[in-house]
Amino acid sequence: MKLFFREMGQGDTNLIIIHGLYGSSDNWLSVARQLEDKFRIFLVDQRNHGQSPHCDEMDYTLMADDIKEFMQQQKLSKAIIMGHSMGGKTAMLFALKYPLLVDKLVVLDIAPKHYSKHTNFAKITGDHRTIVDALLAINPAEHNSRSSISKELQHSVPNNMVRSFLLKNIGRDNDKKLRWELNIQAISDNLDKIMDGVSEFDAADEFPEHGTVVVIRGAKSPYVQDADIQQIRKYFPSAQLADIPDAGHWLHAEQPELFLKTLTYFLT
Repeated sequence: MKLFFREMGQGDTNLIIIHGLYGSSDNWLSVARQLEDKFRIFLVDQRNHGQSPHCDEMDYTLMADDIKEFMQQQKLSKAIIMGHSMGGKTAMLFALKYPLLVDKLVVLDIAPKHYSKHTNFAKITGDHRTIVDALLAINPAEHNSRSSISKELQHSVPNNMVRSFLLKNIGRDNDKKLRWELNIQAISDNLDKIMDGVSEFDAADEFPEHGTVVVIRGAKSPYVQDADIQQIRKYFPSAQLADIPDAGHWLHAEQPELFLKTLTYFLT
């Protein structure tokens, strides 16, 4: 699969940034602009997101292999791999399958575990099912504006920040009609796989003990608990943990300066 990407920066070290569920490469432009003097940065759209191809199949093995194929296409022998949320799981599996391609690994607010109805993360998973069903129920072509779609989404997705984030996925087709850029049907069909954990992945042995790995989490986010660190270090023995105070799951948007300072510390 040929992923859409944006390239920035002139540095000698390659940095690939992988967005999360419902996201796209442009979510990370502001962070990339702060790093482009130090790194050559590639912001990718994962399959079924942004401007990348749509496909019925979607799981972490496929998405990790998408990143390997992307590196081959760009002739990159090694890169720092950074992923947020769903992108963090893609990054973790990529590092486990292809450790020789990884310079450093940065995982943002996600653990290598199941976020499913069988765990204490039923609310998180339930929220995602509610979101996906709400998006499936809306035909953007029947609306004249994003504000009209926002109004229809308001009951199912009352959080203004989440709703605004989702509405970034509205584009226009050749007839200038509004449309979803996300492949919502594929996301819906594969949501259980997206909530999957590393234990079910076709992963190689643990990441090399000397490899630099950092997990950065939002201190107010429920996604990475203290108890998860043991599982993270099962796969990544050298993993370090950093918290961003007063930040939730979208830590880079909620505390941009502190996030950037923390990230730069580990990258350099």
